[in-house]
Amino acid sequence: MKQISKTPDIIARLERAGASVDDVVVFEAIALNNRPLRKRHPLYNGAVAQRSLLLEMALALELESRPLQIMHDKEELPRGRVFFGELRDEGDTELRVLFWVDKTYQNEIQLIENGTVDQVSVGMLPKQMICSADGFDFFGEGAGVEHIFTGTTPDGHTVGKNGVYCKMVGLETFFEISLVGQGGAENARIVNNDQSHFSPRMQALAASAKLDHLALTAIATTSRTETPLMDVKELLAELRTVEKDSTKFQIENEQLKASNTALTTERDALKTQLEAASKGEPEIKTELDALKADHEGVKAELASAETALRDICKDVLTASGQVDVEVPEKIEDVVNTIKETKLNLTAGGKASGAEEGKTLSASMSAGSFRTRR
Repeated sequence: MKQISKTPDIIARLERAGASVDDVVVFEAIALNNRPLRKRHPLYNGAVAQRSLLLEMALALELESRPLQIMHDKEELPRGRVFFGELRDEGDTELRVLFWVDKTYQNEIQLIENGTVDQVSVGMLPKQMICSADGFDFFGEGAGVEHIFTGTTPDGHTVGKNGVYCKMVGLETFFEISLVGQGGAENARIVNNDQSHFSPRMQALAASAKLDHLALTAIATTSRTETPLMDVKELLAELRTVEKDSTKFQIENEQLKASNTALTTERDALKTQLEAASKGEPEIKTELDALKADHEGVKAELASAETALRDICKDVLTASGQVDVEVPEKIEDVVNTIKETKLNLTAGGKASGAEEGKTLSASMSAGSFRTRR
């Protein structure tokens, strides 16, 4: 018998996954292990799933159940769900899963119970496909169309020849498990209920990814004329489109880098100028302070000269007998008044005698209004 008893823990997990507990039947299977895959494919031929990949698949089931399909046919609705996974490290490293089948599908349930259908296959995509001989990543940035299509690295190692195989590392996406006639992984099968080893104790892992034509659907293949996952021409066209887009992105990325370098250079130049200006600021301030002091001195001298000139104007007016005449406000009027009064005196205008003449002469001495420059 292969049905698994619904323990309280399994019931809780079924309910959490959204199952109607009374309307489903539960089974256990070895979904994938670390034995070489028996699949004719440029990359998956003899590929070995690493423990990191199996662990991430188990943890991914803690976040979301996966559909149970028939022969990877996603055109049909699933027959049930895979709702729990756990790693076992006894001999082989195995990914053990629990899945349910809806009781509506009594035919499938009976085929499993009878042992007619006893194997499963995963639909998933690893993050990396690492060559065992030289470490080349067929899913990495350096991989091109020819590498992927031929399974040959830049160093000339070919998957499936001379013991070369790919190590499947990390999980990119895990999208379904199917009931199949023969699993791509040896011993990937539905176990009897007395062989169940489940002891739930996993932690959740955030996972999100995309479906890819290079994803593994691990059904065993023995014929070298195996029908590819998709038409070869279509695959090449798609891969070359991806490669072309990647090249375009690289060019745009280089242009952005060049632009960024130019902007960085310009920024550094401006920074240098700013630093130089900052260093010269104290000297400029000293010069400005000196100019300001000189300006204040000139203002004081001009004020002193203006006062002296007004005094001379007053003396000239007094000497000419214009005692009551006020000295003009504007300095140009002061100068004109002195000139006109002096002319009048020279022409024989009123003079109050020798003493007045002496006073005028003394007042008009050039030294009375000389300014310092």
